[in-house]
Amino acid sequence: MREGTAPYLAHYRELIDHVGAVFEATGWRSREFQEERFRVMAEMEDFTGARVIDAGAGQADFASFLIARGEAPERLIALDAMPEMVEAIRKRGMRGVESHVCDFAGRECSDAFTRFGPVDAIVFSGSLNTLEESHAKQVLEHAWRATGRSLVFNFLSDRAPAELLARPTEPAHRFDTAGLVSWALDRTPGVWFRHDYLGGHDATIAMVKLDA
Repeated sequence: MREGTAPYLAHYRELIDHVGAVFEATGWRSREFQEERFRVMAEMEDFTGARVIDAGAGQADFASFLIARGEAPERLIALDAMPEMVEAIRKRGMRGVESHVCDFAGRECSDAFTRFGPVDAIVFSGSLNTLEESHAKQVLEHAWRATGRSLVFNFLSDRAPAELLARPTEPAHRFDTAGLVSWALDRTPGVWFRHDYLGGHDATIAMVKLDA
């Protein structure tokens, strides 16, 4: 691990140092798994014409996915802690997509969700997995307060079938699924929950501010 790299970023740092800023360095099992998660998120919230922060964007594949579906946001702010990934996003030249080096879970980016102006939605797809659950909740709390309309995030479920729970996930962590649903409901009645994809391997929660 490079000196100064946060433990939750070490896996990504090692991957990039080994293979470069390519898909394999994002930590996704496959593009099919990645796109299935994106599909679920897009079914739970309409990002068309919205101002969106993608926290832990990797190569901004979520932006590319939405554009290909004809559901392009007006402005997508792609945040990633790895400078190489941010440069890779810029080279893709996607319209309406801007990228910034930012460790959204670190102290130096404590204003990560407010520094770019008002946004309608904040999303996390796979980018909470290497955080401890308590840390992930702190990040989600900041994001919920900052978003104008919605917060959408996925995570590895501790309610997956036994055969999946028996498989190692390191450096990713499984989170308390029922606890996160309760956490979301404590903040808004506008909660959607999905656990019906990828065999229950993970879950997605969408939270909406009903008075927004």
